[in-house]
Amino acid sequence: MESESMLRYRLKIGHICGMMFTFSFAYSVGSYSYGEYGHEAFWSIFRPKNHFKNHTLKSLCDTNTSSEEYRNEQIVQSMVSRWSTYMSLAQGLPLIISSGLFCSLSDSMGRKPFVLVSLIGIFLKTFFMTVAVNLNWNIYSFLAFVFIDGCCGTWVIQLAMSMAMVSDLTTAEGKSRSFLITVVGFFISLGYASGSFASGFIVERLGYGWSLGISSIVIMVPMFLLCFMEETLSENKKVNLNCDLKSHFKNLVQFYVEDDPINPESSKWKYILCLSVFVCILLPRLGAFSVELYYVMDSPFCFNPLKIGIFQTINRLVSEFLILFGIKIMQYKLDDAAIAFVGTFTSAISFVVIGSASSIGILFAGTAVGVLGMCAIPMIRAILSKMTPAHKQGTMYAGIAIVETICGCVGSVTGSSIYAATVDVYRGMVFYVFSVFLLLASGLLILLMVNRRRQRTGYQQLQGTCSVVT
Repeated sequence: MESESMLRYRLKIGHICGMMFTFSFAYSVGSYSYGEYGHEAFWSIFRPKNHFKNHTLKSLCDTNTSSEEYRNEQIVQSMVSRWSTYMSLAQGLPLIISSGLFCSLSDSMGRKPFVLVSLIGIFLKTFFMTVAVNLNWNIYSFLAFVFIDGCCGTWVIQLAMSMAMVSDLTTAEGKSRSFLITVVGFFISLGYASGSFASGFIVERLGYGWSLGISSIVIMVPMFLLCFMEETLSENKKVNLNCDLKSHFKNLVQFYVEDDPINPESSKWKYILCLSVFVCILLPRLGAFSVELYYVMDSPFCFNPLKIGIFQTINRLVSEFLILFGIKIMQYKLDDAAIAFVGTFTSAISFVVIGSASSIGILFAGTAVGVLGMCAIPMIRAILSKMTPAHKQGTMYAGIAIVETICGCVGSVTGSSIYAATVDVYRGMVFYVFSVFLLLASGLLILLMVNRRRQRTGYQQLQGTCSVVT
């Protein structure tokens, strides 16, 4: 009986990893494709007689700062940054509502329905973008497509539901939940890295239309896998469906305004501190992501789509492998907060080096310094999850999803705005600004390490939860 239970548990974890890998692969191919397509679409304003043919092998930048080509390049960078800002707002504003609502409802209706809804939204987005590219629609029509994606929950729901599924299958005791959250995150990043690598070759060989079309086809794979996956939220852990929005909002903020009388480890101040760290890490991360594509496409790096794909793939693969094995090793001596501190502080240094980069070598060096940077995110998720009872995991992740959405929206808008305003003065300024947030997060993590009580949570394992040996 025990072996059968463990087999079912492993199959569920395998399903989650497989779904998240294929999802992130498809999402990555689509994101890089329409981001690079937007850059070339704005370049066509200056080259109307030599309009790009849906794909390119060349970098559209000039390192001669006194040339007209270089001046046009800075104008294009500014225009693309503003377009990126509009895209972030179009997706982020409806996502604030959908992410919080869907995650909260998942505690009553299960995780699978909302995974499916978000996958459908991503499919519709990439499908319509494929049509738009092939029919040469106005680049601003993409705003409507990302709006649909935002209404359906997009990547935020996928990420939140995958973490909630892991929490459903594990206990708060020990370090298995922290590690499995990292494992799922590894497969997400592995898929994203593979997608960024593949997108460069697809664009090179087939063009942007095919690249986006392939993305819309691949996104159907996790839909297929979802059909064969059991619901991870058992019936005895589901809460009654409540359609009162006021009640949903109260449950979302309850963690941060009231102490838990049952578990002294689960205090509101610890929730607030962890969430503050999460914001200070995620905002610069997502903000930098919104501009790093255009940063490396501009001089002095002048990356074309193929080079971007290779660079991003190597960066993510090396980073995720080191994070996966590094966390397992560090867990022997360090707790979750200390591991998060290591990742956050090295990220701050990395941002400073990248912002100062004047050559590809320095860019690589800065990237290498920050390879452990993303290990902080799963550690903070794990800390919050361990403080939360089993029947409130979805609600807790709903709060995180809303924060992720706001950070993504604010970070992207902030990053794009700073980059647009400073690209012709000092291109790396945006990374300096974001490094300040990471240093602040490092300070908060030190405070968390000093004040954190080293005791297990007071919640007992609920019936139906599968225990994992650490």
